[in-house]
Amino acid sequence: MSAFPSSEDLLRVLPELIWCGFGALLMLLQPFVESRRVLTSVAVAGALLGICGNFYAVHNPGAAFSGLVAADPFSIFFSHLVGLVAVLVILAAAPYLDRERLADAEFYALVLFATAGMGVLASAQELLTAFIGLELSSISSYILAGYRRDTLKSGESSMKYFLLGSFATAFFLYGIALVYGVTGTTNAKGIATATLTANTKAGTFTVNVTANGVTTPLTVSLTNLPLAPVGLAVLAAQNKRFD
Repeated sequence: MSAFPSSEDLLRVLPELIWCGFGALLMLLQPFVESRRVLTSVAVAGALLGICGNFYAVHNPGAAFSGLVAADPFSIFFSHLVGLVAVLVILAAAPYLDRERLADAEFYALVLFATAGMGVLASAQELLTAFIGLELSSISSYILAGYRRDTLKSGESSMKYFLLGSFATAFFLYGIALVYGVTGTTNAKGIATATLTANTKAGTFTVNVTANGVTTPLTVSLTNLPLAPVGLAVLAAQNKRFD
């Protein structure tokens, strides 16, 4: 096994690589580019190119990175969906950021990072990989919720969402530990196989505990998001992935 990923592996996660790359590019451009229009254009281009990055996966579906992620119709659909949501969020946020005199580049970068996390989450075939995607999107969303640093309500919303998200993370990790203890694997196919064989009731109960532990705190956290309008669309898109 090679220590470096193959070209097929990289092409099957190309949308996430593009979104992260453009997020980093926007942060590097901000000190040198004063035009909000240019930064918005770069962000929209990055989001659209990420959607176009699914071209290879559509025609060459399959597993990547030793089965940690997979390009299949489900993941490709959600990759298109979150990419489209990112485009709409960027376009809708541009006049708001201008009116409130908030920095554009960091906001767009956070949206793209959150989008990449959602893409990883949709394509994950292993629970720890799903956790990485979840945290990438969640941490970006925490910051977006408190993006208006001079507004008390924005800070309150961010803190509430962070605390509830931390509890969700703890439940999720505990659920992963329970699943691994019962099935001996964190791979989705391995878990499905184990729950259909011996000790089915215990395995099914453990998987249900994991799902409920993640879904409930994230759903409850949406009640605080009206306090943070700049992050609402991204957070709602992320949470719908669990419904």
